[in-house]
Amino acid sequence: MKLENNQLLYFVDKIKLQKDNMQKYRDQINNLKTKLEDKIKNDESNGLKVTKYLLAGSWKKHTILKLTGDNPIDIDLILFVGGGDNIQNDLKKLHDFIVKYLQEIYPQKDINRDVDPEGNTKSITIRFSGSGLEVDIVPVVSISNPERYVWQPQRGGGGKYITSIENHIDFSISLRKNNPSYTAIVRSLKWWKNYKELRPTDTEPGITSFAIELIVAYLDETLGVETNIEEAIIRFFQFVSGSNFPNIKFDHAINKIPTYSTPIYIADDTNNENNASKKIDSTVWQEIIEQAEDAFDCLNYAQSKNNEGATIEEWKRVFGPTFNIN
Repeated sequence: MKLENNQLLYFVDKIKLQKDNMQKYRDQINNLKTKLEDKIKNDESNGLKVTKYLLAGSWKKHTILKLTGDNPIDIDLILFVGGGDNIQNDLKKLHDFIVKYLQEIYPQKDINRDVDPEGNTKSITIRFSGSGLEVDIVPVVSISNPERYVWQPQRGGGGKYITSIENHIDFSISLRKNNPSYTAIVRSLKWWKNYKELRPTDTEPGITSFAIELIVAYLDETLGVETNIEEAIIRFFQFVSGSNFPNIKFDHAINKIPTYSTPIYIADDTNNENNASKKIDSTVWQEIIEQAEDAFDCLNYAQSKNNEGATIEEWKRVFGPTFNIN
């Protein structure tokens, strides 16, 4: 049997961060924002300084999932850094500045700086032990052309790329405006990724939430907006498991897809030169294809069932024991 949106939204409501639980995170975020605003306003230094900040990631895009043992509540905090000539070419200096800056704001907090064997900064994180909130700090350096674009260090250590945080947030808003089911679709697929252990870890590559968002966006743009949650999820699995996965790019983004050696290419929606799937190797991609094909078969089989119990069992094969519709 086919499932209606209101039935699937019951499941989505179970896996998303609940409003009742959001206030404690909001309080911590608002406190951090207040400290940042005071620091930015009163900073009279002539050298490097943070000029503004933005919240980003799944919190900002309304696709955040509830806290689980393997998946913390994480928020991206973008810090725009200015006042230094060619600071984007000295990533160590940039990261050193950010760590010191955060320590001045939060002297009582541990600012976690993860580095690779070569000493490159992989990530900078503020952890709130009481709530489980993790704030991932992302320093960026504005560039003059094109406007609203920045240099951003690559996560995982070493290198940098050009992107636009503000354009990406605007694109996310437009996706939600054009498709009221967009966030429910993305949340469901992110839950599938985590349940099937396809997410990237510190030691293994995988498919990121960002890549899933981009695929869903690409399908809405090229095949038409799909507001039926079940059909959109099935469409995603059919697309990913297909024999000819295309290069994904966006007409409104700058630049063109360059030469690449990865099994697939999923462009950042602000710059087609950025491959959001660059850490997916052939072995991992084959596993993703197999899991997507299995999911596609299960959900099509579920539609052929004529009773609710048998239908739900097939959905549980895809999304785990958490799945239910009432």
